[in-house]
This record gives sequence, C-alpha cells and structure tokens, in this order.
Amino acid sequence: MSILYLTLQAKGGVGKSYVSSILAQYLQERGRSVRCIDTDTTNPTLLRYRPLQCTYLRLAEEHVVNPRAFDQLVETLTSAETDTHFVVDVGSNGFQPLMAYAVENELFSLLDTLGVQVILNSVIAGGPDVAETLSSTKAVLEHTQAPTLIWLNAHLGTLEHRGCPVTELELFRVFEARILGWIRLAKYPAATFGQDVEQMLKQRWTFDEAIERLRLMPQTRLRRVKQALWEQLDQVFGAAAP
Repeated sequence: MSILYLTLQAKGGVGKSYVSSILAQYLQERGRSVRCIDTDTTNPTLLRYRPLQCTYLRLAEEHVVNPRAFDQLVETLTSAETDTHFVVDVGSNGFQPLMAYAVENELFSLLDTLGVQVILNSVIAGGPDVAETLSSTKAVLEHTQAPTLIWLNAHLGTLEHRGCPVTELELFRVFEARILGWIRLAKYPAATFGQDVEQMLKQRWTFDEAIERLRLMPQTRLRRVKQALWEQLDQVFGAAAP
C-alpha cells in the first residue's frame, strides 16, 4: 500500500512547506521510497528543495479544484510501486478548494479502497496566527476521518489560545483517537540556532545540504535541530517509518 502525506493549512507563511520538507527528508533517511509533489499555485516552495526532486501539479484553478489534475494525482498514487511514500504540499490558496472537493467526493475513503493510506499534516503556528491556524486544523479534523499529525510551530510565538496551551484545548479531545502525534518546531535563540535555521530555510536547503555547506558551529547546531525532529518523528512512527 502506498502512503499519501498531505500537508493542509489555509494560512500562508506558517511553515507548511518546511514541515513537508522535514517529513520527506525523514522518510528518505529511514530508507523509504519518497516522491514529493508541490501543488501551490502562487509560491511552490517545496519545489525549490532540489535534493527532494519534487514535481509540480497544479491542482486548483481560480479557487476550484481541476478534476483532471486530481485524476492525474489519483492515477499517480494508485499506479506507484507498493510502499511508495508521497509527500504532497498543498498551498494555502488550495486549502479550501481541496477540502471541498475531498468532502464532496469522499476522496480519502476512495483512496483507501484503492490501496492508498492517507495521513494528513496540519500546522498550528504560535503567536498572532494561533487562532487562524487552529481554525484550519479544526476543519481538517472535523471534515475528514484520516489520521492527522499536528505540527506546532513555536518559532512564530507562544502556542497558547486564550491562556490555554494548544495541546490541552478541549476541541482536540474528541479527535484524540485520530491524532497521530504532535511535532514541535522549537523556538531557538535568534542569534545562534534561529539564524542557522533561517539561513537554511531562506536558501531552501535540506538539513544535509546546510550541514555540508556551513561552518563547524552552525553544522553542530543544525545537527541538534535535526536530531530533535527525527526523535519526535520516531516516537510517532516508530524507529522505522510506516
């Protein structure tokens, strides 16, 4: 069975493509056959990570899903070799049309019957974007039945809503059985770790590219950032990815 990891978030600029790139790198390092697809119509960030050999598919046109493009995606998923892992990054402008299309056509149930396991990824950003990103994540959980991995981006601010830590919010309790886990993108000191991560993101480097190109201390710090993320993902998926 192939696996589709779909990254969904209506708010732009909250680390969605970074999350997709982390997941793809992790799966590759765990020995999986990985194929990356970027569908963002305005800013295809994942496409710029060259080692990921990402392909581009324009899923939406003027806020409406292009059925032919989606047919192409389904064909790609179902014709792939068993155990292929697809990481598909959906742009913020594609969130609403894809969710509407998926719900109307019972897309994820259909994919399951065709032998494709679906795992959704949603990002909740700290600081001023908490409420909006929470709303999108709630919509993903409410309107689908697929297991969901929630990424917490503390780099953008405190992960609290009305004084309550995001992970303790009542709204998530009803979905506990479907939440695979919580992956935290930590907030690092701006002058050291933070600057290293920012440079890596700005250049669209993978961790390995950044570690190869930077000097000793940035290399050491980025190895620690990577290790912390990989350890969290191992806890979700086990020492071997699914």
